[in-house]
Amino acid sequence: MNSPFQRLGQTICAHRRTVIASWLAAILIAAWGAQLLPGVSVGGSGPLEGSPSQRMDAVLHAEFDNPFLQPLIVAISSSRHSVDDTVYVAWIDEAATRLRRLPEVRRVASYADNGDSRLRSADGRQTVLIVGLNAASVAGQEHAVPAVRTALRELRTTIRLADPDAQLAVAGHAALTYDMNDYNKHEGDGAEARALPLTFCILVLAFGALVAAGVPLVMGFASTTLALGLAYLLALVMPVSNLLQNVVTMLGLALGIDYSLLLVSRFREALPGKPADEAAAEAVGEAGATIAWSGLTVTAGLLGLLFSPLMETRSIGIGGALVVLVSVLAATTLLPAVLAALGPRIDWPRALASRLRHARSEAAWRIVAARVVRHPYTAMLFAVCVAGTLAYPGAKARGGFNNESWFYPAGMESRVGVEILARMGNANAGLPLYLVVRAQDGQPALSAAHRPALANYAERLGRDPRIGEVLSPVTHPNAAELLLSRDRMAALFQVTAKGELGLLEVQVLARDLEKIAPDGPFTVQAGGPPVYYNDFDDLMRASFPAVFGFVVGATLLLLSIAFRSFLLPLKAAATNLLAVAAGYGAVVAVFQLGFLHQLVGLERPLAAIPLTVPLMIFCLSFGLSMDYEVFLLSRIRRDFEATGDNAGATASGLAASGPIITGAALIMAAVFGAFVGAEIVLLKMIGLGLCVTVLVDATLIRTLLVPAMMVIAGRWNWYPGIRQPAKASG
Repeated sequence: MNSPFQRLGQTICAHRRTVIASWLAAILIAAWGAQLLPGVSVGGSGPLEGSPSQRMDAVLHAEFDNPFLQPLIVAISSSRHSVDDTVYVAWIDEAATRLRRLPEVRRVASYADNGDSRLRSADGRQTVLIVGLNAASVAGQEHAVPAVRTALRELRTTIRLADPDAQLAVAGHAALTYDMNDYNKHEGDGAEARALPLTFCILVLAFGALVAAGVPLVMGFASTTLALGLAYLLALVMPVSNLLQNVVTMLGLALGIDYSLLLVSRFREALPGKPADEAAAEAVGEAGATIAWSGLTVTAGLLGLLFSPLMETRSIGIGGALVVLVSVLAATTLLPAVLAALGPRIDWPRALASRLRHARSEAAWRIVAARVVRHPYTAMLFAVCVAGTLAYPGAKARGGFNNESWFYPAGMESRVGVEILARMGNANAGLPLYLVVRAQDGQPALSAAHRPALANYAERLGRDPRIGEVLSPVTHPNAAELLLSRDRMAALFQVTAKGELGLLEVQVLARDLEKIAPDGPFTVQAGGPPVYYNDFDDLMRASFPAVFGFVVGATLLLLSIAFRSFLLPLKAAATNLLAVAAGYGAVVAVFQLGFLHQLVGLERPLAAIPLTVPLMIFCLSFGLSMDYEVFLLSRIRRDFEATGDNAGATASGLAASGPIITGAALIMAAVFGAFVGAEIVLLKMIGLGLCVTVLVDATLIRTLLVPAMMVIAGRWNWYPGIRQPAKASG
């Protein structure tokens, strides 16, 4: 009796022209949406709903009339002139004049206005203009960035004519987000260009035929294009991170090629002596269930991101699940139709196929499988030791944000601005800490009764060796209009950490200052970027148990249903966690500890690994690793059901599936590894982590550890599902 998937294959092949035409139409429409996706996706992590930093932002915008709370910073540097030179003063005046004409700009502060020494460097070579914007929303502030840069374009040319080494850059949080969005739009295309040549070479070696190698690439493109089009529709109904485009490209290529590799292999095995339609339907019957179960496990891993508190990762979870669905659908509908249409032409050119046939022999895999079966404990110990060594650096990880300039692409304008600020000794100017002090006795903040306590509070803050500057209505009465609430009941203290402090140290400072209040009837509410980063880290860490628990639990349930076994899902989860740990350990070793960091294009090691990185690596790779588990165990179970010999089934299953798993792993590694060449460090981290995880999984885990554990567990592998094997073991 035909399986449901074989009946599906027969139906698809019988209507292959309609199926292919329908897919082509869908791809063409989706390509239009994919082109529009960058324009509707958003940057950053989004608001942290209900967090202290979000409540503080609401207070600042509702109660204070201060356009400089989230300003743009125009940084100028010259090696030939000082800010007191006539020509430099003219640059500053022209910049301020041009900016004040813009409808997006509300107010501009410069050194030329009042000689404020905080706006210049000690040697006079650098200066900044603080640009207050009319927009209060993050999106509105980002839209102001290109207008500000356009207004200063001619002045930048003028400055460089006078001093070829001079720099003018627009920085600030909004500028940084705008630049990262712009870079993200192009990273996926660059990764594709780097991955495809190597991927095609791997496929040619795996199949020994140009047409057979080209079909999976076409499926990868089809899956990616359709998924990007669906992501555009998703972005119309909910906020979608600009990282989603890169994740969809990454997963669409990897899974589209991965599933096609399995089905094309089955088709070529079934083709001799059969009509193409029958061989394609048989291939779907054999591989369809495996692909479907694999898709479910990958989807479970991605849906775990829904438990994250961030818009960024939640949208990636939903969009990633879409690309998995599309990849499964393409492999079980479009691909059989294409194979049925190609028939024996899948092996063109036959001369090449015959030359490369020896490279695809299972003989080498039979030797490996035999050794693992004879020495399971040795194989298991070796695999665990090597993977554990790779995972060990993960124990030294420091999670958090980075404010080092080399975390951003070298040519990015906002990074240039950050570097100018660092030369001024104001590296943390973009990380102000806001403290709103409110009296509880009903009197105005600056009443005579309150002034001594607030002055003492400002003095206490200034004595902290970590603080570079305290700006308050008590210490800077000329700025009182900006630092007092509209009802005069609250005072704003703006604290800037010293430039030599790293971001992690600034975050510690923020936590410390939240606990300090003026003497008397006062409360303090803290906000600003350092508080946001603390809230981000706290919420992310709090979400980890739910994310990890859901992914592991859902995977255990799916594998229990698929293989009707108690032990196999537990072993699969344990070995997958080991592979993920190895991938994350490699990221920490390279990006934080600095081991071979130059090879991935990192200028210097970083202080911390963003907490989104382990979350993304886990959710993306846990399901992908399960991909190979399903491939391997499906083949082993089929042989065990036929022979009843657990050790023999393990050896034959590994020998048969080893070439496919290896080819698929190399292709995934090529796709993920291409993102290591990205300019954005976050994508480098995720690409390296996924690449190492996949390679460890395909080599150490699926080739050595899982088969060794299968041999050691014996018949308990299949309890309670298979109790009466076809033949007695032995």
